[in-house]
Amino acid sequence: MKINTSKLIRKIINLLVIALATISIIPFLLMFLMATQDNQTIFAGKILTFGRSLSENFQTVAEAEYFRSFLNSLFVSVSSTLLTVFFGAMAGFGFAKYEFRHKKIIYQLVILTMLVPMEVGLVAFVWEMKILHLSKTFLPLILPNMANAFSVFWMTQYIKDAFPYELIESGRIDGCSDMGIFLRMALPIIKPAIFTLSVISFLQSWNNYLLPMIMINDPKKFTVPLVIASIGNMFVADYGARLLAVAAGILPIMIVFILFSRQITEGLASGAVKG
Repeated sequence: MKINTSKLIRKIINLLVIALATISIIPFLLMFLMATQDNQTIFAGKILTFGRSLSENFQTVAEAEYFRSFLNSLFVSVSSTLLTVFFGAMAGFGFAKYEFRHKKIIYQLVILTMLVPMEVGLVAFVWEMKILHLSKTFLPLILPNMANAFSVFWMTQYIKDAFPYELIESGRIDGCSDMGIFLRMALPIIKPAIFTLSVISFLQSWNNYLLPMIMINDPKKFTVPLVIASIGNMFVADYGARLLAVAAGILPIMIVFILFSRQITEGLASGAVKG
């Protein structure tokens, strides 16, 4: 009896994928289960059962102004994502399709900034925001994304092959300006890269904890990570309520991924091939 090797390999790969997917889902299931429990039940190790503290945890989360922080994070993340994508795409379009003096050196300097941790310039950034009187606003969490090195690198690599130079020439012949070519011709073509970069930027901004912790002192302007860290008292953290807040916090991310999973996958695949 002959065994079809290709089918056998395919079945083994499918089983491995199913096993890995199951392992990946387990932490989320445990998180949702533990969100219904109190500290005593969690410390007792009964994390595989539904608890009876869901309403108490929900009340604790609501009293911590979690829903206001949710709107704050949504505003900051959406604004940051729009700036990251727009200016990253515009800079990437310039590096990919235009020739100018010291282009390679400038591009290499932009890439080198990706190697510098944010913590290195954090003190200088805080002083800069204080001098500009922006330290008590959301702007320190939003404006730095206008100069995101990864977005420039990502868009440059994608646009190099995705947008032929002949389209620029045809646009100029039709009387279109350079900005018009970028807005009307380039952006529709690079949508897969935009979707992927948007999700990455949104995740980074939504999960950002260090910068909001340093720059935001007003509890009314706290973002989701700050409120999650503050749930409980100075002696004991309320882990059940915190996990409920975390579960609510990942819902926007899951919704975005479910709605745009195909575009994200296409962007990653195309970027890997074109880069």
